[in-house]
Amino acid sequence: MNRFEYRIYDIVYENIINNKKTIEYRLLNDKSERIKPGDEILFKVIDNDNKSILVNVTKKYIYNNIDELWNSNNTSNNILNYSKEEFTNTLYDIFGKEKVINSKIVGIEFKKI
Repeated sequence: MNRFEYRIYDIVYENIINNKKTIEYRLLNDKSERIKPGDEILFKVIDNDNKSILVNVTKKYIYNNIDELWNSNNTSNNILNYSKEEFTNTLYDIFGKEKVINSKIVGIEFKKI
């Protein structure tokens, strides 16, 4: 088992705490590629290290693009009721449009520890 750390926005933290979010979506990179079921992730709130939550990875999904992710059955209750356009624009804002378009997307399913 390995432990990874990710920074998240406060709203994401609140949605994890309240069981409204059980999958974290990131761009597939060296770090996210190494994550496996059974690993732990420590999510820390940006600008507030006193707010963090430890989770256990239960599943991992890899999508070739946003369309494939959106058409999967793994988005319910994990995209905060965003429309596809809102979800896409949020990813663009966080990671940059060019990176999102040119990267695969990983969905990391988890449960709180």
